[in-house]
Amino acid sequence: MATEAVGAPGGNDLTSTDQQAFDAAVENAQAQAIVGQAVGSLAMMHLMDYAGDMLKDEG
Repeated sequence: MATEAVGAPGGNDLTSTDQQAFDAAVENAQAQAIVGQAVGSLAMMHLMDYAGDMLKDEG
């Protein structure tokens, strides 16, 4: 009686497809995080410029 080994190569490409989908999702999340940080930094810079201008106008 021959039994097939669990995790034997060549029998299941679904695992490879799942890994590729996971890797793509991780890469996408990292790119979104980088863009989010850049947008937040830009917004903070504009806010600080605006606050500085407001303080100049007050003084």
